[in-house]
Amino acid sequence: MLAASLTLLASGGLFAQSADQNTGQSTQSQTNQNDVSALKTQMQKMQKEYEDRISAMEAEMKALESKADSGSILNTRILTDADGKAVEGAPALDESFLKSLTRNFTFSAYVRAGFQFNGNGGGGNFSFDMPTWRTFGRERLGNENDTYMELTWMQAHMLGDNPDAMDVSMTFTPAIRYVQERTTFQPSKGGVENSGNDFDFVLRQAFLEMKNVFKGAPEITFWGGERFYDRFNTDPDDYFWLDTSGYGAGVYNIDAGIGKIWFAWLGGLNDSFLSPSIGTFFKHTFDLRLKDIAVGPGKLALVLIGNFEKGGTFDQGYDSITGNTVNLTNPVHSDSAWGIGGGAIYTINFGPGGSNNSATFYGLVGKGATNFSAGDDFGSIQNAENLILFYHPNLKGTASLPGPTISVGRAINHSYTYRAGFQAYVALPWYHAEPAPVGMSKEGKGVEGKAVAPPPPAPTPLPWISIGMWANWQDEYTGSAVGGFTGPGVGAGPNVVDASFPVAGKVASGHYNNVDFGIRPAIWLADNIAIQGQFAGQYTSNVWTGGGVSSAAVAGSTAGFPGFGARHGWLGTFDVGPVIKPKGGYYTRPELRFFATYAVWSDSLRG
Repeated sequence: MLAASLTLLASGGLFAQSADQNTGQSTQSQTNQNDVSALKTQMQKMQKEYEDRISAMEAEMKALESKADSGSILNTRILTDADGKAVEGAPALDESFLKSLTRNFTFSAYVRAGFQFNGNGGGGNFSFDMPTWRTFGRERLGNENDTYMELTWMQAHMLGDNPDAMDVSMTFTPAIRYVQERTTFQPSKGGVENSGNDFDFVLRQAFLEMKNVFKGAPEITFWGGERFYDRFNTDPDDYFWLDTSGYGAGVYNIDAGIGKIWFAWLGGLNDSFLSPSIGTFFKHTFDLRLKDIAVGPGKLALVLIGNFEKGGTFDQGYDSITGNTVNLTNPVHSDSAWGIGGGAIYTINFGPGGSNNSATFYGLVGKGATNFSAGDDFGSIQNAENLILFYHPNLKGTASLPGPTISVGRAINHSYTYRAGFQAYVALPWYHAEPAPVGMSKEGKGVEGKAVAPPPPAPTPLPWISIGMWANWQDEYTGSAVGGFTGPGVGAGPNVVDASFPVAGKVASGHYNNVDFGIRPAIWLADNIAIQGQFAGQYTSNVWTGGGVSSAAVAGSTAGFPGFGARHGWLGTFDVGPVIKPKGGYYTRPELRFFATYAVWSDSLRG
């Protein structure tokens, strides 16, 4: 409207000038004066109209600003637009508003779901895994019996993209796990087969990160909350050999010259047992790392971890059915526990495809409460207590008449954990095409004496075969031997499958060695269709299941397997089947698998 007014004003001026020139040929001065008066009147009228229009526009702008301040979602003031620039509030839900909400928002998901049936044609809901390897997962390919998903929302640059502002991001990851029922829309509490630990909604991550706190070192990052903290695992068997994830706070990316410093303080809480003196059992983890040290063709990371757990006497727990507080049949006392440990991790990336062509080697040593996890060690206290009650059954109490306090002393401090292993992934062949020199044609000739840009190189073919290989070793001592019972199948003390079967008591050593190894090849028959297989073996030097149930629930414990206390046990799994997945290597996703799995194991693991 303003441009149109100016145009009308200019056009009026030209018209007036032309009229003045025509009348200038007349000798009558009175006529000239009349024309000038008419022109002045016309200009005054146009000026009045222009001022009225300006006043109307100002009133309209004030009305819009009043609506923008009303708080309606359609009139919300936006801090930044789609490009991160500050803008005023707008009276409409336009495209810029929507882009400002999603510009720095990302969503990612890990999901697995499927079904299985056994070799006799019936339904399957099981996985083949070792019962005695603590923290160890299972050979994953064709051997995962649960529906599991992690859904991650991440909002970056929450304060805008201004380089002078602190860079704040938020991450939120809930996880859902569903095991038993495979009937569509079946509720998780539809019956005894669906009860218990069948539908878990777990919070895995909820934390903030803050960068650009120091203008001279904007890469230094502070964080706080619950998170996956720089964890390492062997992916094919889901073995997290260094995982201090949990609740805490820390800082990372501090430049130390030869590498980057990471430091975190994490806490592990066990609120299942109560102490009148300290409350609940709590584990402090202090995690210091020096990462990205250039050594040879790869990068070295050094790890130092310290732990502390305050001791106390625990005399109460919770009823597993009602959730009410109950007295333990035998209170248990533990001295304070300490731990120290660390190790080294060496990673090499070779060839194309990132982690699809990589190798990782590690070695870790932990003493006392340091077992490379932020979780507490109350299980070691229970093992030691059960052992004492096994040798002294006269000390066992009952729900109505609790027995004396069992002191386990420094059982946790006597523990140790040694770990070592490797994993390697190779995707072949390694295709490579050299582009023509810049400024020349493919034949090295110009056009009409002039140099030309070379044509773009053809897309590099993707690898059509991948191989994953791994091996892990763990030597662990839990701080004491383990007392338990054996019977026909899994049971708790005398509550076995066949009550008439004689129950025998045993003591198994708390020390064991575990080894696992495997190979997973995949061959692509087409761009998105491959044949994939896996062979994996696991061995344990000592068959035990951790001492079973604490005296918080029953007086006694169970091994759960007839082979409890045996010298060793082994498990082998074989899997093969077609898979729909993109070419590229081991880590290319997503995958749609069809598989057949066969497993063999020693008699000591039958149950």
